[in-house]
Amino acid sequence: MRLTARAALAALAVAILDLGGFGFAEARQAVGDQAVTLAGDQAFATALQLFIRAGDHRQALDLIDTRPDLADRADVVRLRAQLMVLTGREPEALALLEGHLTRDATDALARFQVAELHFAAGRDVSAALAYRLSLAGSLDPGRARIANLRLEQIQQRRRWRFWAGASVAPDSNVNGATNASRIELFGLPFELDDKARRRSGVTVSAQGGVERRFRLDGRRAVRAALVGAVTDAPGGDFDDAFLSLRAGPEWTLSPRAQVTLQAAVNGRWYGGALLETSQGLRVEGELSTRDNIRWVGAARIDAVDARLNDGRDGELYGLELARTRYLGPTSLWRASGSLAAREARSSTEAYDQLQLAAGRLYPLPFATLAYVEPYVMHRRFDGLALAFGKRRIDSEYGVVARLSKRDWTLKGAFPFVALSMARNDSTIVLNSFTRRRIEVGLTREF
Repeated sequence: MRLTARAALAALAVAILDLGGFGFAEARQAVGDQAVTLAGDQAFATALQLFIRAGDHRQALDLIDTRPDLADRADVVRLRAQLMVLTGREPEALALLEGHLTRDATDALARFQVAELHFAAGRDVSAALAYRLSLAGSLDPGRARIANLRLEQIQQRRRWRFWAGASVAPDSNVNGATNASRIELFGLPFELDDKARRRSGVTVSAQGGVERRFRLDGRRAVRAALVGAVTDAPGGDFDDAFLSLRAGPEWTLSPRAQVTLQAAVNGRWYGGALLETSQGLRVEGELSTRDNIRWVGAARIDAVDARLNDGRDGELYGLELARTRYLGPTSLWRASGSLAAREARSSTEAYDQLQLAAGRLYPLPFATLAYVEPYVMHRRFDGLALAFGKRRIDSEYGVVARLSKRDWTLKGAFPFVALSMARNDSTIVLNSFTRRRIEVGLTREF
């Protein structure tokens, strides 16, 4: 860690001690039997101040550890975390603060400390989220100014950005594999055997990307990114991979607003074969109307070249909008919606789609954060499915719940388990399904 960063962290430790006070000023007003205990507390506080101001952070931390009766106090937790950082124990400090925030969801200063740890380590996405959560709480004006300044610095200092994630999902039905046992084709009944409901086996998924930002001046930059995802399933029949190369200009309209225009080239593989390629344009925008309100939107157009089915060739148009309201240091609401229109040579491959979702982040016992998001999706195809004699219309609804353990950490990431349940009702019975999935992995957000 750079010297300036370490000095700032040390200053924050002193500030936490001075502002927290451990209640000793009030304690000294007590009388009787309490006076003996309070005198001991005053001696403890004085020794602690001397160690910290002398820069003997290890001794200060050892002294705090002799007082388990103070371990759950918010000011003590914050100070312990800061001293851990100053003694080279940053992962433990992060786990301590995150675990504390699931018990005290209103501690804005602790969330600010989390943000500072991520910022010093260069984990800008995690830092930005933590700063926004802290600003939604009762953060003092001085640190609120610092948080807003840090958000501007994150926007300006971005050059290289890397991200990655991975998860494992147990055996489940594949994508929209039907649960039906009986269908009708051209008016004739057919019984489906188990092969019509093929399962994926245990799948492993990974996703990630790298982005380079070339800053031209204070308001203009050029961004280029390579983004990919892959799912590996036993046998290879259901292997899925996606790769996208994007580049284009970015404009910073204000410290709270950015717009990006990017050209993209995409490829998707399924079962080991190239499924389709596409080229297009994408416009993205971000706007913070207040400290606790953030909007993200995008519009896209792609020309799709399907390699296995020429009937899927055509254009894809899309609109996306999401609004996040940060409720406090450990909670938020997120609402999102998307529209998609697919034009294709074959009318049975063309469709219009609408999806809506609303999610809530909140703390749970055992140092756990939960993010729960129900959603609905409606998709209407243009042409009649000849074998069934009707137009395909799907209505899918489901819920996704992700639980992350905040007092376990690996390089700033937390283990999670995600549970999802979905049901799709379709006018074509072959496309109706129910699905339950469990995934485990690591996340740096929630």
